[in-house]
Amino acid sequence: MNIRKTGSIILLGIFAASLFSGCGKTISETGNTVATGETSAAFTLPSETYAQDPVTPVEPKTFEEVYGNQLMGYLNHQYYFDGEPVSLQESNFYFINAFLELSSDANMGYYPVTPSGGIDLAAELEVEIDDYGTYGDYFVKYAENALEMSLTLCSYARANDIPLSEDTKLAIDNMLDNIRNGSAANAGMSLDDYLQLYYGPGTDEATFRKILERYYLADAYSDKYCKEYPFSDDQIRTPYIRYALFYAPESADQDTKDQAYQAAINMKDSCNSLSELKSLAQSAYENGIVREQGDSAAFTSELSEYPELWDWTFEEERKEGDIEVIYEPSVGYYVIGYLGIKDQITYVPYVRYALFQPKDIDQASLTEAYTAAKAMKDACGSISDLTGLAETAYKNGEVLDYGDILVTKGQLDKNFEDWAYDENRADGELDIIYSPDFGYFVIGYIRTEKQISGLLTDIAMKDLTNIALEESNSGVHDFHTDDEYLPAPAAPTATPVPDIELTDDGTEETAFNPEATEASAPVAQTQQNGSTKTADVLVVVFFTLAGVAIAAIIAVLIYSAVNNRIKSSGVSREDPDDNPDDNEDETEKDSGEDGEDGSEEDNDDDDEDNED
Repeated sequence: MNIRKTGSIILLGIFAASLFSGCGKTISETGNTVATGETSAAFTLPSETYAQDPVTPVEPKTFEEVYGNQLMGYLNHQYYFDGEPVSLQESNFYFINAFLELSSDANMGYYPVTPSGGIDLAAELEVEIDDYGTYGDYFVKYAENALEMSLTLCSYARANDIPLSEDTKLAIDNMLDNIRNGSAANAGMSLDDYLQLYYGPGTDEATFRKILERYYLADAYSDKYCKEYPFSDDQIRTPYIRYALFYAPESADQDTKDQAYQAAINMKDSCNSLSELKSLAQSAYENGIVREQGDSAAFTSELSEYPELWDWTFEEERKEGDIEVIYEPSVGYYVIGYLGIKDQITYVPYVRYALFQPKDIDQASLTEAYTAAKAMKDACGSISDLTGLAETAYKNGEVLDYGDILVTKGQLDKNFEDWAYDENRADGELDIIYSPDFGYFVIGYIRTEKQISGLLTDIAMKDLTNIALEESNSGVHDFHTDDEYLPAPAAPTATPVPDIELTDDGTEETAFNPEATEASAPVAQTQQNGSTKTADVLVVVFFTLAGVAIAAIIAVLIYSAVNNRIKSSGVSREDPDDNPDDNEDETEKDSGEDGEDGSEEDNDDDDEDNED
């Protein structure tokens, strides 16, 4: 097979490209640490700032040099939504983004890839799915679904009188300024010329701003829906397990089963804590001994399909730290550990900051940075003054980074985190803190924010998806184009895709891993040459735009629309190598791996600290 499950392709493509960053939004230019609005910024280490010696890239001059010779033919098609024309620039935005997402997967070996690093849209699909003859046909459906869902969510936002916040408008202003003064200036281009180069003909600052505003309006609705969703108590507080699978299904020969059982027993006997189980499982996975390993939330529907695991997890006497070997006939022997109950809703500090990084490591540089930080703090009559002062200082090159940020435990500097989580912290409080890794922060405490996990986001978004999907299928919204798509021109040379076996439900053959915090089997990388890669363009804007909500709903919509066709791929359940009970949900899996809300990873760290 040269294609994995259709829904899974789209799910992984959307999440892997990280177009969306979580319910706490980030809106900045990748490669620049400026962060405004609700962010999850990554501070730049001094070594990253001063130690790099990058090779100067050759700046492309034309759209075709950026994306290759195939994409242009798929742009500038007139779409309509509810009787109104969609601007060509807006539809182009989603088509270009879809191309980048699929090209990212192509460079991981999932699809044919052109020498320039893009998915080969002229290549033929080797499985029959709907009326897709080529990857270009599939690409059109992929991009159309993303565009239609964004337009649908915008219509929901307008119907519910949800405005675009002033913070978001300001963040868009800052992002455009960052592109203008950063990437565009470095390329010797105006902002309009730069946007046309990367986002297609006719895209200038005014049209791009409108696209981003609608884009964020769609996310504002899905974010609100997500936060107000009536989750059950079982969903909010759910058991977690840690596991490692020694693959030996019922169909395997007895020697294979015996060896898998003994290996599982040996691992269990070697574990004195859940921390040891984690390290042993990771090592065994890296050495090809176990087929899957990771941590998982127990309320997921996938766990219910493994009755032995389910029963063990929910036994009344189950206590944190328990470890056992359990056999599931469909897949084999699990070494399973009980991590305990974890809250999927947390309350985290929301702070405002400006970072003054010393120019060097000597005392004079430290004193200079501290003096500048103190001057800014003293100039703030209130925390609201900090934003304007920090923005001005950033433009003048006086601060390295600034913005507002949700402080998720375990993801930021320790001193920064300790200050934010001080139980005596008061709203509006301003301070200066020092981090040896970064420098001096002027920091202000805004408030405490409710944060829901990616698992809960998936639940809410699936519900919203069903609503939108029903409307789409029933024709509530008239979304169409009358323009014809012509086949893509042939690429100079395409790299074939590695064979990936599918089960009869279309999933890649693998075991239970719906919420694993560790990655499953790695995908073969295609060899890169020295030319400009389409995937490199991900650093422009797409990488950091909106929240996970819109990503999840787009992903699940497409999955639902095409998954019922995948059985025509011809994969048979009778194949003894297939895993008939593998029904991974990639939406949940990817959200868990990304760790954007930090709930799983943070709780893991807490568990391990307690065990040690």
